[in-house]
Amino acid sequence: MKRISLFALLCFAFPYVGYSQFGNESPIPYFRYSVTGGMGVNQLYGDLDKRQIGGSVYLRGNYFLTHGVSIGLELQEGLLRGKDSVQTDGVTRKAVNLYHAAIFGFRFQPIKFLQDDHLRRIEYRESLAKRTLNSVYLGAGIGVLHSLQWDKQRVVGDVPTTDPITGDSVAVQNVLPAHTGRNHGFSYIISTNVGFEVPLHRLKPNLLDSYVWNLVVNGQLNFALDDELDGYSGDYAGNEHRDIYAALSLGVNLRF
Repeated sequence: MKRISLFALLCFAFPYVGYSQFGNESPIPYFRYSVTGGMGVNQLYGDLDKRQIGGSVYLRGNYFLTHGVSIGLELQEGLLRGKDSVQTDGVTRKAVNLYHAAIFGFRFQPIKFLQDDHLRRIEYRESLAKRTLNSVYLGAGIGVLHSLQWDKQRVVGDVPTTDPITGDSVAVQNVLPAHTGRNHGFSYIISTNVGFEVPLHRLKPNLLDSYVWNLVVNGQLNFALDDELDGYSGDYAGNEHRDIYAALSLGVNLRF
């Protein structure tokens, strides 16, 4: 009787065990790594009222923790540009910042994350528009940026101050408040981005051993934790906000 009961238990348990082992795919993606390179344009939002377009290039490496969730490191280089429409102290202020940035962050693809195994296996049958929609992502990160200001003019003049010993008012030649700032140095930034991938592959089951290529369209907004991206950080009216720069890029992604 015990043998019959054990046999019956195994008969009922085997289908369940088999389903749990082979019916559900691993949460770890088949293609777990990706490298993306691209270029684009950016715009600086700082103390200068006339914004100009600059260029940038980037290289990013990603590691997928699960379907739709990845972490990565982005290296970025570009020019942040701007100028004033009127002169200040006889000089038209301008910024030409050759910057280098490193940003560590994560990206989240909601549809990829919520897809079940069946939809993931048959996604190659979907239209290009549907597969592009499935790839939409949101991202955030933190980074460090090194600024190198080109062609910077610092206007100096007699700035009244108080002698710490005598208490008398004296004039000291110094950089005027509207022109103070660093010509080079590091800034910390908070980065946010949104984008999508346009598939350049069919992703058929018989092609899973090959690489996966995508075009990547990415929009990025970077918030500096200081006021040095445009090279001006003086304590004066109209300079109450920290600098921001936006970037729009097109890249090519290789996933493997």
